[in-house]
Amino acid sequence: MAKVTLDLGAIDAMSDRAAEGGLRQALGEYERILKTDVLNRAGTGKQYGKHQASAPGEPPARDLGNLVANTNADPNIREDGNDVVGQVVANSEYARPLHEGTERIAARPFMDLPAKENQRELTEAFIAGAKS
Repeated sequence: MAKVTLDLGAIDAMSDRAAEGGLRQALGEYERILKTDVLNRAGTGKQYGKHQASAPGEPPARDLGNLVANTNADPNIREDGNDVVGQVVANSEYARPLHEGTERIAARPFMDLPAKENQRELTEAFIAGAKS
């Protein structure tokens, strides 16, 4: 009779590492899409000097590049109950007002567009990262 022993702790750790690797790769892809596609779209709103603004409901049109420069995948992955959680953050002072809108300006949502428009690419990035 053969005896097979599985170290469940090692299996759990391996699964956690795979999930973290997949999440890191997906977050990197999310950041890339956000910077190279979503925040790089031409505006169709009002013209202000040389700047073509975005129209309400569109992602913000690129102007000086500050929003792109200050939007990054947070390297701190954390556990929340049974979940492994990561995030992409926009640290520009005007990121939240642009995304959510204010009483003076209509929302220009952008942070959630990669998840809505690029599900396949994000899933493939997660799978590739989990395999690494």
